[in-house]
Amino acid sequence: MAISVRDIQEKEFGTQATGGYNIEQVDDFLDEISEQMATLVRENMELNKQIKGLEADVQAARSAAAAAEAKMPDYNEKSYFANLQNAMRESLIGAQRIADETLEEANRKAQKTVGDAQVQADQITVTAREKADTLVSKAQEEAEQITADARTRVETLEKRYETLKASASSFKAEFSRMLDQQATALRESNGLF
Repeated sequence: MAISVRDIQEKEFGTQATGGYNIEQVDDFLDEISEQMATLVRENMELNKQIKGLEADVQAARSAAAAAEAKMPDYNEKSYFANLQNAMRESLIGAQRIADETLEEANRKAQKTVGDAQVQADQITVTAREKADTLVSKAQEEAEQITADARTRVETLEKRYETLKASASSFKAEFSRMLDQQATALRESNGLF
């Protein structure tokens, strides 16, 4: 199915929560393509009008020649009709040659314009893909770095938690031992007084 200017102008891209395309860049790209396609369509329509006009001119010349051949003039000299017929034939051949050359030139220009537009569209597409690939790659690298940083931080916090837990356990044991010593000392001192 051929893509029209309207299809390009109305094309919408879905976005993702993270790592999607830059909507403004995609819209700008689509605007560029639709403008170029509109220009090409206008040029093609103009060339088609010129071709139809030339074809109409050739047809009119053929009709005039046929009408002239069919019409019998009052003048009956053989050389007159032979000269007239040769002049008409040469005029028709000249008109046909000019029409063919003009049509050929118009077709060459149209093919060149379409080819140039295709090359430019391909270059724009390649550039857009390269930019998109670069953005995706950069986003993946950043995500990997963030993930690595988060893992390092979690590991650091887990080690710190274990250290604090061990310190708390050691403090608790030492405090219990001191309480037991104090209790023993108090019991022994009760016997002194």
